Amino acid sequence: QEWKRPMFDFKRNRGSSTSSLNDDWLSPINICGVARVPRTALQVLETVDSDINAVKFSPNSRLLATGGLDRTITLWKVLGVSVLTVRFKVYGCEMGNLLTRILFCCKGNQILSASCASAAQLWRMTDCKPKHTLTGHTQKVTAAKFMSSLQRAVTGSWDRTVKIWDLNKADCVRTIQVPSRCNDVVCSEYFIISGHHDKKIRFLDSRCEGCMHEIELQERVTSLDISPDQTQLLSCSRDDTLVLIDLRMGTYNSSMQVFRADGFKCGSDTTKAIFSPDGGYTLAGSFHGGLYIWNMHTGKLETSLHGQHSSTVNAVSWCLSGDYVVSVDRQRKMVLWNEF
Repeated sequence: QEWKRPMFDFKRNRGSSTSSLNDDWLSPINICGVARVPRTALQVLETVDSDINAVKFSPNSRLLATGGLDRTITLWKVLGVSVLTVRFKVYGCEMGNLLTRILFCCKGNQILSASCASAAQLWRMTDCKPKHTLTGHTQKVTAAKFMSSLQRAVTGSWDRTVKIWDLNKADCVRTIQVPSRCNDVVCSEYFIISGHHDKKIRFLDSRCEGCMHEIELQERVTSLDISPDQTQLLSCSRDDTLVLIDLRMGTYNSSMQVFRADGFKCGSDTTKAIFSPDGGYTLAGSFHGGLYIWNMHTGKLETSLHGQHSSTVNAVSWCLSGDYVVSVDRQRKMVLWNEF
Protein backbone atom coordinates (compact mmCIF):
# COMPACT_ATOMS: atom_id res chain seq x y z
CA GLN A 1 0.00 0.00 0.00
CA GLU A 2 2.81 2.40 0.85
CA TRP A 3 4.31 2.18 -2.63
CA LYS A 4 1.11 3.23 -4.38
CA ARG A 5 1.63 6.78 -3.12
CA PRO A 6 4.34 9.13 -4.41
CA MET A 7 7.61 8.48 -2.65
CA PHE A 8 8.75 12.07 -2.83
CA ASP A 9 5.61 13.97 -1.81
CA PHE A 10 7.35 16.49 0.42
CA LYS A 11 7.67 20.27 0.23
CA ARG A 12 11.13 21.66 -0.19
CA ASN A 13 12.52 24.25 2.15
CA ARG A 14 13.48 27.13 -0.14
CA GLY A 15 14.69 29.90 2.12
CA SER A 16 17.15 32.66 1.26
CA SER A 17 20.85 32.32 1.91
CA THR A 18 22.38 33.96 4.96
CA SER A 19 25.88 33.56 3.59
CA SER A 20 28.37 36.43 3.74
CA LEU A 21 29.37 35.72 0.15
CA ASN A 22 28.11 38.43 -2.18
CA ASP A 23 24.31 38.41 -2.03
CA ASP A 24 23.95 38.57 -5.78
CA TRP A 25 25.58 35.14 -6.05
CA LEU A 26 23.61 33.54 -3.21
CA SER A 27 20.16 35.06 -3.62
CA PRO A 28 16.97 32.94 -3.48
CA ILE A 29 16.60 30.40 -6.24
CA ASN A 30 14.84 30.95 -9.53
CA ILE A 31 11.89 28.83 -10.52
CA CYS A 32 11.97 27.58 -14.09
CA GLY A 33 8.81 28.03 -16.14
CA VAL A 34 9.94 26.55 -19.45
CA ALA A 35 13.45 25.22 -20.06
CA ARG A 36 15.12 26.41 -23.25
CA VAL A 37 16.54 23.60 -25.33
CA PRO A 38 20.24 24.35 -25.97
CA ARG A 39 21.26 24.71 -29.60
CA THR A 40 24.46 26.77 -29.61
CA ALA A 41 27.83 26.59 -27.86
CA LEU A 42 28.34 30.05 -26.36
CA GLN A 43 31.73 29.37 -24.82
CA VAL A 44 34.28 26.57 -24.97
CA LEU A 45 36.93 26.43 -22.25
CA GLU A 46 40.01 24.25 -22.04
CA THR A 47 40.66 23.66 -18.33
CA VAL A 48 44.40 23.28 -17.86
CA ASP A 49 44.38 22.16 -14.24
CA SER A 50 42.74 18.75 -14.48
CA ASP A 51 40.01 16.64 -15.99
CA ILE A 52 36.54 17.68 -14.79
CA ASN A 53 34.39 14.86 -13.51
CA ALA A 54 31.58 16.75 -11.72
CA VAL A 55 29.69 19.94 -12.55
CA LYS A 56 26.68 21.67 -10.98
CA PHE A 57 24.92 25.03 -11.24
CA SER A 58 24.00 26.87 -8.03
CA PRO A 59 20.27 27.24 -7.27
CA ASN A 60 20.19 30.83 -8.52
CA SER A 61 22.01 29.86 -11.76
CA ARG A 62 24.75 32.45 -11.20
CA LEU A 63 27.51 30.15 -10.02
CA LEU A 64 28.88 26.91 -11.43
CA ALA A 65 30.93 24.45 -9.37
CA THR A 66 33.34 22.00 -11.00
CA GLY A 67 35.67 19.35 -9.62
CA GLY A 68 37.83 16.57 -10.94
CA LEU A 69 41.27 15.05 -10.74
CA ASP A 70 42.98 17.78 -8.72
CA ARG A 71 42.34 18.71 -5.09
CA THR A 72 40.21 21.68 -6.10
CA ILE A 73 36.62 22.82 -6.36
CA THR A 74 36.41 25.68 -8.83
CA LEU A 75 33.55 28.19 -8.71
CA TRP A 76 32.73 29.98 -11.94
CA LYS A 77 30.65 33.13 -12.36
CA VAL A 78 27.94 33.03 -15.01
CA LEU A 79 27.98 36.60 -16.32
CA GLY A 80 25.12 38.49 -17.91
CA VAL A 81 26.76 38.15 -21.31
CA SER A 82 26.61 34.35 -20.92
CA VAL A 83 30.32 33.86 -20.24
CA LEU A 84 31.97 31.72 -17.57
CA THR A 85 34.89 33.18 -15.67
CA VAL A 86 36.69 31.83 -12.61
CA ARG A 87 35.51 33.40 -9.36
CA PHE A 88 37.80 31.47 -7.04
CA LYS A 89 39.14 28.03 -6.28
CA VAL A 90 38.83 26.04 -3.09
CA TYR A 91 42.17 24.40 -2.37
CA GLY A 92 43.28 21.93 0.27
CA CYS A 93 40.62 19.32 -0.32
CA GLU A 94 41.24 16.46 2.10
CA MET A 95 39.52 13.84 0.02
CA GLY A 96 42.19 12.66 -2.37
CA ASN A 97 42.59 13.54 -6.01
CA LEU A 98 39.31 12.72 -7.70
CA LEU A 99 35.95 14.34 -6.99
CA THR A 100 33.02 12.23 -8.17
CA ARG A 101 30.03 14.43 -7.26
CA ILE A 102 29.30 18.09 -6.47
CA LEU A 103 25.96 19.39 -5.21
CA PHE A 104 24.73 22.75 -3.88
CA CYS A 105 22.14 22.74 -1.12
CA CYS A 106 18.84 24.37 -2.12
CA LYS A 107 19.78 27.59 -0.31
CA GLY A 108 23.06 27.82 -2.20
CA ASN A 109 25.22 28.39 0.89
CA GLN A 110 26.74 24.89 1.17
CA ILE A 111 28.33 22.41 -1.21
CA LEU A 112 28.40 18.66 -0.71
CA SER A 113 31.10 16.77 -2.59
CA ALA A 114 32.15 13.12 -2.86
CA SER A 115 35.47 11.57 -3.79
CA CYS A 116 37.42 8.44 -4.55
CA ALA A 117 39.16 8.81 -1.18
CA SER A 118 36.28 7.02 0.61
CA ALA A 119 34.82 10.26 1.97
CA ALA A 120 32.41 13.11 1.36
CA GLN A 121 32.84 16.69 2.43
CA LEU A 122 30.55 19.59 3.33
CA TRP A 123 31.80 23.05 2.31
CA ARG A 124 30.72 26.45 3.61
CA MET A 125 30.18 29.15 1.04
CA THR A 126 30.69 31.80 3.73
CA ASP A 127 34.45 31.27 3.81
CA CYS A 128 34.90 28.52 1.17
CA LYS A 129 36.32 26.11 3.72
CA PRO A 130 35.31 22.56 4.61
CA LYS A 131 32.82 22.38 7.46
CA HIS A 132 32.83 18.61 7.88
CA THR A 133 34.55 15.59 6.37
CA LEU A 134 32.30 12.52 6.36
CA THR A 135 34.49 9.44 6.77
CA GLY A 136 33.47 5.83 7.21
CA HIS A 137 33.22 4.34 3.75
CA THR A 138 35.98 1.91 2.78
CA GLN A 139 35.88 2.47 -0.99
CA LYS A 140 35.22 5.45 -3.25
CA VAL A 141 32.08 7.47 -2.65
CA THR A 142 30.13 7.75 -5.89
CA ALA A 143 27.07 9.65 -4.71
CA ALA A 144 26.26 12.37 -2.17
CA LYS A 145 22.87 14.06 -1.78
CA PHE A 146 21.21 16.33 0.75
CA MET A 147 18.04 15.03 2.34
CA SER A 148 15.09 17.41 2.32
CA SER A 149 15.72 18.94 5.76
CA LEU A 150 19.34 19.86 4.84
CA GLN A 151 20.37 18.57 8.28
CA ARG A 152 21.13 15.15 6.85
CA ALA A 153 22.81 13.75 3.77
CA VAL A 154 23.03 10.39 2.02
CA THR A 155 26.14 8.89 0.45
CA GLY A 156 26.55 5.80 -1.69
CA SER A 157 29.77 3.90 -2.22
CA TRP A 158 31.44 1.02 -4.00
CA ASP A 159 31.84 -0.59 -0.55
CA ARG A 160 28.21 -1.77 -0.92
CA THR A 161 26.78 0.58 1.67
CA VAL A 162 24.48 3.59 1.69
CA LYS A 163 25.10 5.86 4.67
CA ILE A 164 22.94 8.55 6.27
CA TRP A 165 24.77 11.43 7.98
CA ASP A 166 23.88 14.03 10.61
CA LEU A 167 25.46 17.13 9.07
CA ASN A 168 25.43 19.06 12.35
CA LYS A 169 27.67 16.50 14.01
CA ALA A 170 29.32 14.88 10.96
CA ASP A 171 28.19 11.52 12.35
CA CYS A 172 26.91 8.51 10.45
CA VAL A 173 23.49 7.74 11.93
CA ARG A 174 22.65 4.71 9.79
CA THR A 175 24.44 2.34 7.44
CA ILE A 176 22.33 0.35 4.99
CA GLN A 177 24.01 -2.70 3.51
CA VAL A 178 23.28 -3.29 -0.18
CA PRO A 179 24.27 -6.31 -2.33
CA SER A 180 26.18 -4.39 -4.98
CA ARG A 181 28.34 -1.34 -5.66
CA CYS A 182 26.28 1.85 -5.50
CA ASN A 183 26.75 4.31 -8.37
CA ASP A 184 24.15 6.94 -7.48
CA VAL A 185 21.33 7.86 -5.08
CA VAL A 186 18.33 10.18 -4.89
CA CYS A 187 16.43 10.80 -1.69
CA SER A 188 13.69 12.60 0.21
CA GLU A 189 13.22 12.98 3.94
CA TYR A 190 12.86 9.23 4.53
CA PHE A 191 13.10 7.35 1.25
CA ILE A 192 16.26 6.60 -0.72
CA ILE A 193 16.56 5.17 -4.22
CA SER A 194 19.94 3.74 -5.20
CA GLY A 195 21.35 2.60 -8.55
CA HIS A 196 23.80 -0.30 -8.64
CA HIS A 197 26.48 -2.19 -10.52
CA ASP A 198 24.35 -5.37 -10.50
CA LYS A 199 21.79 -3.69 -12.84
CA LYS A 200 19.29 -3.02 -10.05
CA ILE A 201 17.53 0.05 -8.71
CA ARG A 202 16.72 -0.36 -5.03
CA PHE A 203 14.07 1.44 -3.00
CA LEU A 204 15.10 1.92 0.63
CA ASP A 205 13.48 3.37 3.73
CA SER A 206 15.97 5.21 5.95
CA ARG A 207 13.96 4.29 9.05
CA CYS A 208 14.33 0.52 8.67
CA GLU A 209 16.72 -2.14 7.46
CA GLY A 210 16.67 -3.81 4.09
CA CYS A 211 15.31 -3.11 0.65
CA MET A 212 11.58 -2.46 0.18
CA HIS A 213 11.50 -2.97 -3.57
CA GLU A 214 13.88 -3.38 -6.49
CA ILE A 215 13.86 -3.18 -10.29
CA GLU A 216 16.34 -4.96 -12.52
CA LEU A 217 17.41 -3.24 -15.74
CA GLN A 218 19.31 -4.69 -18.69
CA GLU A 219 22.71 -3.35 -17.63
CA ARG A 220 24.45 -1.68 -14.68
CA VAL A 221 23.02 1.66 -13.56
CA THR A 222 25.31 4.69 -13.96
CA SER A 223 23.12 7.52 -12.63
CA LEU A 224 19.74 8.48 -11.19
CA ASP A 225 17.78 11.73 -11.21
CA ILE A 226 14.39 12.73 -9.84
CA SER A 227 11.94 14.98 -11.68
CA PRO A 228 11.16 18.45 -10.28
CA ASP A 229 7.67 17.33 -9.20
CA GLN A 230 9.15 14.25 -7.51
CA THR A 231 6.97 11.81 -9.47
CA GLN A 232 9.43 10.45 -12.07
CA LEU A 233 12.73 8.63 -11.71
CA LEU A 234 15.30 8.75 -14.52
CA SER A 235 18.09 6.20 -14.80
CA CYS A 236 20.99 5.83 -17.21
CA SER A 237 22.59 2.43 -17.78
CA ARG A 238 25.40 0.78 -19.73
CA ASP A 239 23.06 -0.68 -22.37
CA ASP A 240 22.91 2.87 -23.82
CA THR A 241 19.40 3.59 -22.59
CA LEU A 242 17.65 6.00 -20.30
CA VAL A 243 14.71 4.56 -18.37
CA LEU A 244 11.85 6.64 -16.96
CA ILE A 245 9.93 5.17 -14.01
CA ASP A 246 6.65 6.59 -12.70
CA LEU A 247 6.94 6.62 -8.91
CA ARG A 248 3.18 6.95 -8.48
CA MET A 249 2.55 3.46 -9.80
CA GLY A 250 2.40 0.50 -7.48
CA THR A 251 4.07 -1.85 -9.98
CA TYR A 252 7.07 0.00 -11.36
CA ASN A 253 8.12 -2.62 -13.89
CA SER A 254 4.91 -2.00 -15.84
CA SER A 255 5.36 1.78 -15.92
CA MET A 256 8.81 2.14 -17.46
CA GLN A 257 9.52 4.19 -20.57
CA VAL A 258 12.81 3.61 -22.40
CA PHE A 259 14.72 6.32 -24.31
CA ARG A 260 17.22 5.40 -27.04
CA ALA A 261 18.87 7.25 -29.91
CA ASP A 262 21.14 6.37 -32.81
CA GLY A 263 24.66 7.40 -31.84
CA PHE A 264 24.06 7.63 -28.11
CA LYS A 265 26.46 5.46 -26.15
CA CYS A 266 26.89 5.48 -22.39
CA GLY A 267 30.61 6.18 -21.95
CA SER A 268 31.35 4.98 -18.41
CA ASP A 269 29.95 3.60 -15.17
CA THR A 270 29.49 7.18 -13.97
CA THR A 271 27.78 8.72 -17.03
CA LYS A 272 25.09 11.09 -15.79
CA ALA A 273 21.63 11.75 -17.21
CA ILE A 274 19.45 14.55 -15.85
CA PHE A 275 16.02 16.16 -16.13
CA SER A 276 15.61 19.71 -17.36
CA PRO A 277 14.54 22.02 -14.51
CA ASP A 278 10.94 22.10 -15.80
CA GLY A 279 10.84 18.31 -16.21
CA GLY A 280 10.07 18.55 -19.91
CA TYR A 281 13.34 17.08 -21.22
CA THR A 282 16.10 14.65 -20.35
CA LEU A 283 19.76 15.20 -21.16
CA ALA A 284 22.81 12.93 -21.29
CA GLY A 285 26.29 13.06 -22.77
CA SER A 286 27.65 10.31 -24.99
CA PHE A 287 30.87 8.33 -25.41
CA HIS A 288 31.73 10.12 -28.67
CA GLY A 289 31.15 13.60 -27.22
CA GLY A 290 27.59 14.33 -28.35
CA LEU A 291 24.81 15.66 -26.13
CA TYR A 292 21.38 14.03 -26.52
CA ILE A 293 18.11 15.64 -25.43
CA TRP A 294 14.81 13.74 -25.35
CA ASN A 295 11.35 15.31 -25.17
CA MET A 296 9.46 13.88 -22.21
CA HIS A 297 6.05 14.62 -23.74
CA THR A 298 6.65 12.90 -27.08
CA GLY A 299 9.17 10.31 -25.91
CA LYS A 300 11.33 11.13 -28.93
CA LEU A 301 14.77 12.62 -29.38
CA GLU A 302 14.41 16.41 -29.46
CA THR A 303 17.93 17.22 -30.65
CA SER A 304 21.57 16.18 -30.43
CA LEU A 305 24.54 18.52 -30.19
CA HIS A 306 27.87 17.65 -31.78
CA GLY A 307 31.18 19.22 -32.77
CA GLN A 308 32.47 20.61 -29.47
CA HIS A 309 33.42 17.51 -27.46
CA SER A 310 35.62 14.84 -29.00
CA SER A 311 35.76 12.51 -25.99
CA THR A 312 33.36 11.05 -23.43
CA VAL A 313 31.14 13.63 -21.74
CA ASN A 314 31.60 13.03 -18.02
CA ALA A 315 28.80 15.20 -16.66
CA VAL A 316 26.16 17.77 -17.55
CA SER A 317 24.21 20.39 -15.59
CA TRP A 318 21.11 22.38 -16.58
CA CYS A 319 20.69 25.61 -14.62
CA LEU A 320 17.48 26.07 -12.65
CA SER A 321 16.46 29.16 -14.63
CA GLY A 322 16.35 26.91 -17.71
CA ASP A 323 18.64 29.16 -19.77
CA TYR A 324 21.97 27.31 -19.88
CA VAL A 325 23.50 23.86 -20.01
CA VAL A 326 27.13 23.04 -19.20
CA SER A 327 28.89 19.86 -20.31
CA VAL A 328 32.38 18.59 -19.39
CA ASP A 329 34.48 15.86 -20.99
CA ARG A 330 37.54 13.68 -20.41
CA GLN A 331 39.84 15.98 -22.37
CA ARG A 332 39.43 18.89 -19.94
CA LYS A 333 36.92 20.74 -22.10
CA MET A 334 33.90 22.59 -20.67
CA VAL A 335 31.16 23.95 -22.93
CA LEU A 336 28.42 26.47 -22.06
CA TRP A 337 25.30 26.06 -24.23
CA ASN A 338 22.06 27.96 -24.69
CA GLU A 339 19.13 28.32 -27.07
CA PHE A 340 20.60 30.93 -29.44
